[in-house]
Amino acid sequence: MYETGSVIERNTEFDPFAAVYNRFWGADYHAQALPIVQSLLLSGLPRGADILDVCCGTGQFTGKVRDLGFDVYGVDASERMIGYARRNVPGAEFRVADVRSFSLALTFDAAYSVFESLNHVPDLDGLAMAFACVRHHLREGARFLFDLNREEAFMNYWNDTHAIVEEDAVCALRSEYDEATRTGACQITAFLLEAGCWKRDDFTIRQSCHDVDRVQDLLLDAGFSNVSLFDSRDAGMSGDIACARTFFLATA
Repeated sequence: MYETGSVIERNTEFDPFAAVYNRFWGADYHAQALPIVQSLLLSGLPRGADILDVCCGTGQFTGKVRDLGFDVYGVDASERMIGYARRNVPGAEFRVADVRSFSLALTFDAAYSVFESLNHVPDLDGLAMAFACVRHHLREGARFLFDLNREEAFMNYWNDTHAIVEEDAVCALRSEYDEATRTGACQITAFLLEAGCWKRDDFTIRQSCHDVDRVQDLLLDAGFSNVSLFDSRDAGMSGDIACARTFFLATA
């Protein structure tokens, strides 16, 4: 078992990505994921229930859940992401905190983590710590929903190049998946036009491919029960974002 609140170094790799992410990422995923979160997690909860958004990013999905009538509290390791979240969802509560080590002195009626955010946890020890933290913040019987990419998704989409070109923003992405270590690295070069000057940032975003069976074991070790798995296509997703994506639902 892993204790919540352990002091670890906060993951800051998303800080330089925040501006580009806030502007360009997630719209298609969010539109398809929201009905799944509603069906599997939110449908049995009363309006006004307290929901924890784990790895909330820039808050767009947080806002969609709040618009359904829930009180949502978001945590994310990126200070810059949280800055955008506070602007995107004024009045909502957000905290800068690593998913592997956070303590809010609050408990919630449900929690979710979307957009394969937990693939960014680099190893199984860290994932165990994250599950323990989430479990610590849930009331008995509350449920936790999250999704992870399986290896087929990494094989298909993490050996590629991609670019975004706008009048005031250019972003080049070069990704590679290492089968031996089951890790993906995406090298990003971003140019943003700010106050008439172009600003360049170079950074790397990483994900790890976590074994589905081990993920289930870690959930049970953290005190969860009734772990159910749903393939994203069976749950209603389509297109590239549905490739080899598993939703996990567990009860505290």
